[in-house]
Amino acid sequence: MSKQKIKIDIVSDINCPWCYIGEQRLHKAIAAAEDKYEFEISFKPFELNSSIPQEGVDRLEYFKNSYGPSIINQLDAINQRLSDAGAEENILFNFDNLTRVNNTFNGHRLIWLAGTYGVQEKVANALFYSYFTDAKNMNDTALLTEIGIANGIPAEKLEGFFEGNEGASEVRELEQWAHAAGITGVPAFVINEKYLVSGAQPAETFLNVFSEVAPQAPKFEEVTSQGNSCGIEGDC
Repeated sequence: MSKQKIKIDIVSDINCPWCYIGEQRLHKAIAAAEDKYEFEISFKPFELNSSIPQEGVDRLEYFKNSYGPSIINQLDAINQRLSDAGAEENILFNFDNLTRVNNTFNGHRLIWLAGTYGVQEKVANALFYSYFTDAKNMNDTALLTEIGIANGIPAEKLEGFFEGNEGASEVRELEQWAHAAGITGVPAFVINEKYLVSGAQPAETFLNVFSEVAPQAPKFEEVTSQGNSCGIEGDC
């Protein structure tokens, strides 16, 4: 008997720690249900702050400017909460080494390109790891090129890729799609183009949603309460 197909669009940003955690929780749910369902995964771009300059910004200044000076006194507690949640998903967050917040548009272009070679998930996870564990610059195009090649994108395809405009309009269109769908924070998971799961939900939540997938459900029906997420107007 053929498996029921479930399509999942993951809307996320490379700068978002809850996106990393949420994607890993989703992966755990998929591993537990792959005997019942056939999954098709794609990543959709969402820039939490598209105005970040190409050279990036100091992380502490970014938080102060975005959320007010009082946020600095809360950062240790926020980082610890994220580190604890990440450890449960085998994620190592090295927040002490993260000194910059990077512009992620080129990273999203790379993820878009990875989709044409069927390696989006590998590339996205490599970018998350490179930023949150290795504290690398996610707008370093040489590094992005290395990550792309190491994870299945042909080297010749990446020659001059970031110097050109390929993928730029496609990423912008996908970002507009997310905003038009009413998505204001990430991670967000659109399942079978009908269900919207918001935030880094536990694996059990995804498993429940998989079992409830129904063709007649209205578009973007929200089937869960809000999980942890990063939003344009709020902190992580």
